[in-house]
Parts: sequence; structure tokens; C-alpha cells
Amino acid sequence: MINLIYILIFLILIFVGTLGFKAVSYGIQAKQKNRVSKNIKFKKKNITNDLLKINNLYKTGAITKKEFQKAKKKILNS
Repeated sequence: MINLIYILIFLILIFVGTLGFKAVSYGIQAKQKNRVSKNIKFKKKNITNDLLKINNLYKTGAITKKEFQKAKKKILNS
């Protein structure tokens, strides 16, 4: 009788451990996906903001057309 109880406890511990391991692995995967999507969004925002900034500089006359083209090319290639 006591051996049966120990076996059941052991099986329950294995089950709980498996559930915990799956939960941790799902959490790690979700965190990695979240980092990738944040980096993509962040990069797109920076390109847009940088293009807007150099466009404003060009429109106000702070930089020449040649400087604007060079800066735009640099931003788009990075």
C-alpha cells in the first residue's frame, strides 16, 4: 500500500515537472519573438524619423540637395 502511494507521488511530481518545463520553454520562446518584433518596429521608426529629419533640414535650407541625397542613401542602406 505504501509503495503504491510513493509511486503515485512520483508520477505526480514527474507530471508537474513536465508542465513546469513546458511553461518555461513557452515563455522563453514568447520573449524571443517579442524581442524580434520590437527590433523590427524600432528600426522602421528610426528610418522614418531620420528621413523626416533630413527632409526638414533640406526644406529649411540647412543642407544642400547633394547632402540630402547622400544622407538619404546612407539611411536607406543601413
